[in-house]
Amino acid sequence: MLVKADLSNAEELLPIQHRAFATLYETYQDQYNPAIETMDYFQSRFARPNCSYYKIVEEGHTVGLVRTTVAEDADQGWLGLIGIDPDNRGKGFGHKAMLDLENLYPTVKRWVLCTVLQEPRLVAFYEKLGYKAIKTEPEQEGMDMVYMEKWILQKYSLLN
Repeated sequence: MLVKADLSNAEELLPIQHRAFATLYETYQDQYNPAIETMDYFQSRFARPNCSYYKIVEEGHTVGLVRTTVAEDADQGWLGLIGIDPDNRGKGFGHKAMLDLENLYPTVKRWVLCTVLQEPRLVAFYEKLGYKAIKTEPEQEGMDMVYMEKWILQKYSLLN
């Protein structure tokens, strides 16, 4: 279940983010990796316009986090990150959180994100959710970012 987070949750969420992205940082040593975000920078994101954090909570425990940027009543959303604590991977929590996120923003018709092209597990995760690659940009030697999008079909009620 997604639970809206606020600044008071930063001390709980940043360590989860660090653990969730540590392996990627070890592999690529990239300067923008969420595993090396400082507390000050992490906390500053809570003040950004239209930026929201959510805790991924299962059985009363925070197992991950999601960051989005979506303007009110916007038709497009940006998935900044989704991170699952390594101890809780492979249990479907990330997949469920992504579907819950789509339901939280009913006006969003197009979601966009980027992930590391050289990480087949990550690319496959988003592809299983319906995301398609739209462009690739080099980040650094040996690391490219693939931008992906998902169009949400209008949901119609049979009662209308």
